[in-house]
Amino acid sequence: MLRVLNNVLLTSLFVFSMTASASTEPAPASTAGEVARAVFASDVIDREPIDNIGNTVKVDYSGIQKVYFFTDLRGMDGSTVSHRWLLDGQVMADIPFDIGGDRWRVWSSKRLLPGFEGTWTVQVVKDGKVLTSRSFQYVDDDTDKQADNTENNSAGK
Repeated sequence: MLRVLNNVLLTSLFVFSMTASASTEPAPASTAGEVARAVFASDVIDREPIDNIGNTVKVDYSGIQKVYFFTDLRGMDGSTVSHRWLLDGQVMADIPFDIGGDRWRVWSSKRLLPGFEGTWTVQVVKDGKVLTSRSFQYVDDDTDKQADNTENNSAGK
């Protein structure tokens, strides 16, 4: 009887120690998640972009232009994600977001003025890693027209 009780006790301790060691192991690393959508828009209303402005934005001399970058993030609950705005490769802004759910929609914006022409890129960054990026060209049509006039004038000389 003592031998049976001893075996039961040893088996119980073994099972308990296996359970305890399994629960103290670190949780598996979370996946990077997914950027389901990434879009440049002229505005965001009710957490949705109202349009997709495409790859080219023309300078508007009548006022300040605002460009929004919208992302629909999946599987990143509890992490911090940033929108990093770059102009011709130079960081202009880094906007962090605390993600509070399995599906989280965030957006940031940049005010564009004449003189900010070039390639604008927004990187979606999590834990120092770029998950995705999108770019658009901010172009000044008046500069192109002035260049055309200069070429035409020099051709006539």
